[in-house]
Amino acid sequence: MAVLRETAYARELARAVLEYPGGEVRIERLYVKDPGQEEIRFSWWPDGKMAQRPLDLPEEDLLALFEKGIEQNVFTPSFLQSLKSLLNKVVPTS
Repeated sequence: MAVLRETAYARELARAVLEYPGGEVRIERLYVKDPGQEEIRFSWWPDGKMAQRPLDLPEEDLLALFEKGIEQNVFTPSFLQSLKSLLNKVVPTS
């Protein structure tokens, strides 16, 4: 994966962005330097700066962001397969 951005805290490996009122919302795959592992971050970026509070989204917008994350390879194939298995197990079929 190509590094998109690097800070003292982490390297950004993949990102999906959804334009949102007042800024944008993101889902990112990061390599966090301490403890030395890949992690997923959901964030809100009003005026180009990351907000220091949680990302709150209606379910429809969360799904749209998640879809972009899948398209932009934010999630690994193994995570997506595990998610699919989990959904098949816990979501009743109609």
